[in-house]
Amino acid sequence: MTDLKLNQLFQALIQVYQKDSLEIKTPEHQALKVSRTVSFFAFWYERMRNSIEYREDHLIRRAAIERIFKRRILLNPEGARIAEPLIRELLWARYLPNQMLSENKIPMVQSAIDKYIALAKEMLSGRSAKEQNLINQFVMDLLTCEIEEILAPDERREAFVNFVYQSLLSQIDLPDERLNKDKSILLYSAVDFGFAKSDKALMRYHLAKILLPELTSKTGSAEKALPHFMNVVNHIEATINNKAVEKLRLFVKRNSAPFLILRDLLEANPKNFKTISATYDELKVRVDQMCRKRYKDTREKLTRAGIRSIIYIFLTKMVFAFLLEFPVDRLLRQDIEYLPLTINIIFPPFLMFLIVAITGIPGADNTTRIFERINYLVRSDISLEKTVIKIKQVDRRPLLTFVFSIIYLLTFIISFGAISIILTMLHFNIVSQLIFIFFVSMVLFFAYRIRQTSKEYLLVEKEGIFSPIKDFFTLPILSLGKWLSGEIARLNIFIFIFDFIVEAPFKAIFEIGEEWINFVKTKKDEFA
Repeated sequence: MTDLKLNQLFQALIQVYQKDSLEIKTPEHQALKVSRTVSFFAFWYERMRNSIEYREDHLIRRAAIERIFKRRILLNPEGARIAEPLIRELLWARYLPNQMLSENKIPMVQSAIDKYIALAKEMLSGRSAKEQNLINQFVMDLLTCEIEEILAPDERREAFVNFVYQSLLSQIDLPDERLNKDKSILLYSAVDFGFAKSDKALMRYHLAKILLPELTSKTGSAEKALPHFMNVVNHIEATINNKAVEKLRLFVKRNSAPFLILRDLLEANPKNFKTISATYDELKVRVDQMCRKRYKDTREKLTRAGIRSIIYIFLTKMVFAFLLEFPVDRLLRQDIEYLPLTINIIFPPFLMFLIVAITGIPGADNTTRIFERINYLVRSDISLEKTVIKIKQVDRRPLLTFVFSIIYLLTFIISFGAISIILTMLHFNIVSQLIFIFFVSMVLFFAYRIRQTSKEYLLVEKEGIFSPIKDFFTLPILSLGKWLSGEIARLNIFIFIFDFIVEAPFKAIFEIGEEWINFVKTKKDEFA
């Protein structure tokens, strides 16, 4: 059929993907390498450690850098010569490929560490405790993100996020004139959050690269950044927490599916995608193939996420069972009620399994809509109508607001009251009931987040007839689960055990083990 004329923005993106993605092979004598034996144990240790903390896959490595750095800086506050052991730990755990990094990465990482430690020292002096906490976390986020970028740069990711941002920028308007002036930075933050799924640490870093290049660029330094640092920090925090970003994030999320498929196609065909995308019929066939593949992958991803959540919930549930339910049963009844205990252990994982099993994935009609939108994105002769994003909530009448609040409160009471009555009939004591409600709320919240995975490639979501009723009665439980998820993340006993009791001696053993293996190898080479 007719050839398509590609727009300049899309052609620029293709050029980034057409660059040779293979790095220049590092000479063997300059490559950083670690023992495969040590790496085997370190890798499985990290797998266990990460299973107890729910985090998106692309965020795990940066979090590991932060965890390793915090542990090492406790024993070495000046940060001297931290770079090499930090990189080696990442190599052990296979966060980075063995024998692919050059030794010149060590001074680059050390330079970044020195820069941010110097910045923190200067900025913390004479500040309030609240300001110090913000600066400490902000500096930690910038440092760990910069280290990850030095060790594993991703030019394609940056280029595609910019493509999404530029594509959507011309499609939206904010009715508030003041917000419209800041539309660019607000939308970029929303794309970073809603499309790229960056956490707060990455969002801070990406905004700092734009607003504070005197610190984050290759020639950046702490000294150059000092005069502007606090103003930029406050500006970035205000931007991230602006309610307009959340509204824009929802808009970005609803329009992400075509961009995701387009990115997948570019990744699969980096060299010849310009030819593919220039022909209507060929592009349509490739989009259909990729959509079907991604729908299948989504089902597998749902299963993996469900299993990870079940493991996390089951492990933490066992701790509560042994630490609370057994002693309370002994204290109140002088005996153990095995039925409530069994239900409390088995039901939450089973509920998660059931929800994941019944979650559907998109179909052919969704694929057609995605192709039509991709056709708009790559062509130069089609423009979409602008969408006005309303930020301010519509004012409601005070009386109705009061009535709705009362009804919502009653729904909360009815939902949890009904659960309590049923559990009482099953001989649950008060502690067992609280634990049951706690974990059911957590399961439903995790399940809700996991179900969002199935909607990644859904362009238009259809609500069922009874969805408003279902949502009305599940919102209280989801709200509790969301609140508990945030609080329990700070109090996760397994994270405390791994990070402060197990990890330090384990990593010390790994380090000694690698030194011993290298020593033995050196001795063996003497006989060669």
